[in-house]
Amino acid sequence: MRKSSVIAHCLVNSNIIRNLNDAEDAVRGVFNQEFPDQDFNKWNANINDSVAANIIGGVGRASRINVKKFIQDIW
Repeated sequence: MRKSSVIAHCLVNSNIIRNLNDAEDAVRGVFNQEFPDQDFNKWNANINDSVAANIIGGVGRASRINVKKFIQDIW
């Protein structure tokens, strides 16, 4: 699973964004805004499925998710 998909799943699970496509677009938007000199496609590498599941499970249904910090944390 790609890094953006991990964050997007967390946003959907938390009911912050309703669908996965919109959540993935939001992650890309935050990345482009906060890290304009970085390459989204280079950052958006695959994460091992079990690691992705652990991250998604750990976030659960958080009421707030700081996408910028999340991007930095899984850089």
